[in-house]
Formats: sequence, structure tokens, C-alpha cells
Amino acid sequence: MEETKLIGYLLEKEEIILPTILLKQKAILELEQNLKKGRPLSVAQFFKKVYDNFDEYIDIKGVDKLFKIIKEISEMGNSYHKTSEDDKKIIEFLVKETEIGYTHILEIVGQRYFILQVAGELEKSANKLPDVLKIALFMWCFVNIYELLLHEIDRRLLAYFKTQNYESKNVKKFLKRVKREKYGEHATAGLINNIFCEILNMKEDNNSIFGKSRLIRNKISHSNMFYDSEKREIILLNGKKYTVNDFLNEYYKVFDFLCSWINKALGEEFSKERIISDMKKYFKALSSSFLDIERNGLLRKVYGAYILKLKKEAGIKNASTTN
Repeated sequence: MEETKLIGYLLEKEEIILPTILLKQKAILELEQNLKKGRPLSVAQFFKKVYDNFDEYIDIKGVDKLFKIIKEISEMGNSYHKTSEDDKKIIEFLVKETEIGYTHILEIVGQRYFILQVAGELEKSANKLPDVLKIALFMWCFVNIYELLLHEIDRRLLAYFKTQNYESKNVKKFLKRVKREKYGEHATAGLINNIFCEILNMKEDNNSIFGKSRLIRNKISHSNMFYDSEKREIILLNGKKYTVNDFLNEYYKVFDFLCSWINKALGEEFSKERIISDMKKYFKALSSSFLDIERNGLLRKVYGAYILKLKKEAGIKNASTTN
């Protein structure tokens, strides 16, 4: 929609994190209008309004629905048993040393829940589908869940290393060579694996999803493997073969990693009320951040120029800002 084109562009570039699935249409339209003004004060006042009038701007029924979805997914972390000891080490580290707040979980399960919906429907209908469609869907789910994990872990490792004093070659490469700001990229699975091997004292050829499992993901991502329905084998273009069970074991390892991580991160205090409380704190913090920009003359000008640039890139008409 033209009315919300700037928000869509911002989300696509991943410059802001917002649980848009929970914003009422009124909130989305108002946010778009205030962003287009190019003044930090306008955005700060908007987020303050959301904080003060939460029910008016946030879909509470949507919060309840997402709470049930998150709870269901997190409980899957208890029902599966594919998590390797190396994966458990990584999950323990992520929960202990990096933050995954409820707003981030909403981002994972809300905007990207489509992946898990497909995975859930696939499991329910697996016996009714032809093998060729079933394997194709498993491949699609595998790659998309894996990409989601790479992005989320990359951003948490980035925040972690900004508070640490690591000087290794791998960490320097992770911090300086990944084009996050310009292209929204994340570190490769191989580099993330090297990082975990270093900080968690694991072998390079480990049993985590970033060790052996990344090889299958790379082949699927580059269309270097296919399913032979006659032999019921997954065949790589280099001649290597996997049985269907071998491939499914890798798929469930990745799916279980996501479920187990969410389950571990949420803890026993997870509730709908806690989600609402954290979201309110988040909007209040956003308001304060934009106020800080407004009070700094140089930052205010930089912000205005930045919004103008984004509007032009997004193809928004009348791309002038109100200063």
C-alpha cells in the first residue's frame, strides 16, 4: 500500500524492529505519517502515544493469539529429542550471554511464523502428500528456518562481541567483513561455526547445526541436490547421496534447535501480561531514543537526510521532509 510504503521499506532493510503484526491499522498509518515528516520529535511523540494508549494502538486479541502460538512452539522444544550436546552448548550460551527479549520472539514467531505454519501443516499432512512434494517442502522449510537462525544468531553475537575484548582472526572477520548495514547480510554458517568453536571450545567438525548440518543447507540453497523418487534418495550433484531418513534427521535437528532455543529463553515467567509489559517498555524506550536525536542538532539533521534518502529509494512521491 502506498500509505505505508516507508514502513514496508524500513522493515525490508531491517533498519527497525517492530511487531507490526500486532499494530492496528490506525497505528501503522500514524507511524507512516510521522516517519515521513522527517522529524525525530514526531516519531517520539507517536511512540509515547502508543505507550500511553496501548489498547488503542495494539491488537490485544492478536497478543493473545501470538502468546498461544509462541507457547505451542516453545513446548515443542520439550517434545523433540534431536538436540545434540553441541547444540545444547550453543543454546545455553545464547540464553546466558545474549538477549532474546519478547519483542524479538514476536519478530521471529510473528512475521516469520509462516515458515513454522508450513512445517506444522506438512507434519499433519505428510501421509497424504506424494513423496516428491513432501521432500520439496521439507527442503524449503529446512533452508528458511536455517536462514532465520543465522540472522538471529548473527545479530546476537554482534551485540555480544561489542561488549567483549576478543582479538582473534575469526572475530575480526565477523565484525568487519559482514555487510550488515549496507546489505542487511549475516555471517555465513561456516564463520558462525568457527566463532562457536572458538568461544565454546568445540571441534570444527562438530554435531551442531552449524557443523555437519550446514553442508546440506548449502547444497539446498544453491540447488545442488535433488530428490530421486525412484530410488528414494536425495542426491547431490557431486554424486553424494542421502537417504530420506538421513535428510529428515537433519531437518528435525534444525527445527528442534529453534524450538529448544525459544523454550529455554522464555523460562517459567512467560505470560501474555509479560509480553504486554515488555512491549510497553519497548515503545517507551523508542520514544526516549527519538527524543535524544531531536535534542541533538547534528543528529536531527542526519536523521532528516536519512529519511529523505529512504523515501527516494522507496519511490515515495513528494519525498521532501518537514524540518
